[in-house]
Amino acid sequence: MPSDKRARQRAQREAKRAAEQKQAKRKRLMKNVTWALVAIVVVGSTGWYFFHPKPTPPPAPLTPQQRANNLAVAAGCSANPHTRANELSWKSEPALSLAPHTSYVAVVKTTAGSFTVALNTTTTPHNTNNFIFLARHDFYHCVIFHRVIPGFMNQGGDPTGTGTGGPGYVVKQNEFPTAVASADAAHQYKLGAVAMANSCSQSTPASSCPPTNGSQFFIVAGAQGEALPPRYTDFGQVISGMSTIDKINAEGDINAASDGTGTNLKVTNRILSVTITTTSN
Repeated sequence: MPSDKRARQRAQREAKRAAEQKQAKRKRLMKNVTWALVAIVVVGSTGWYFFHPKPTPPPAPLTPQQRANNLAVAAGCSANPHTRANELSWKSEPALSLAPHTSYVAVVKTTAGSFTVALNTTTTPHNTNNFIFLARHDFYHCVIFHRVIPGFMNQGGDPTGTGTGGPGYVVKQNEFPTAVASADAAHQYKLGAVAMANSCSQSTPASSCPPTNGSQFFIVAGAQGEALPPRYTDFGQVISGMSTIDKINAEGDINAASDGTGTNLKVTNRILSVTITTTSN
């Protein structure tokens, strides 16, 4: 029979071995738990990376031409500013139908902003009547300013956008303005004057210019326009929105005098609508 001392020693060894086994088991458990947590973190992070919605990068800023095109499309125009605006055509100029004792104003909305024109019914009734007729038939809807020369003028009104189009007829009366004194020739036209474009040479005397006015018009936007000879029917005056005229002019093409097709403009702006309002005098 083992002595009590040996029994105690054996019991101590067994207790120590049991404690060591328990500690080893605890270490293995902690190690397994640690690896499990690491795996959860890795899998979770990977899943978040692959399945969490990625932030959408901000869109690239629109160019001025894209902004102008978007405004035109929203108004019912083609996305391409060089697409023909309409096929409207008439055989002869409209009959004179201006109401007596009435003031006419045109509000012109464009891709560069809006401006307002007081129309001249006194000295240019036929050309003013023509403009009102075309505006009320939406002839100018989506038509571009095809010839814009900085420091000079903004020209539009041609549905083909080439500078060669018109309404199918010419206005038979030129209704040119009276020439100012030679000392004032640099200011024959006011800034913001709205005049009919024609095919008469600047060197041709006004009395020799045949009628060629149709739908094309220009707006004086600089000193060169102010100094034009009196061979262009001045049928209106911008009374508000001159900043829009200046914006269109600044986005023009200095070489447009020899081009005129709107292809080299910084921005090809379009007329979105022309609204005619009247006031009884």
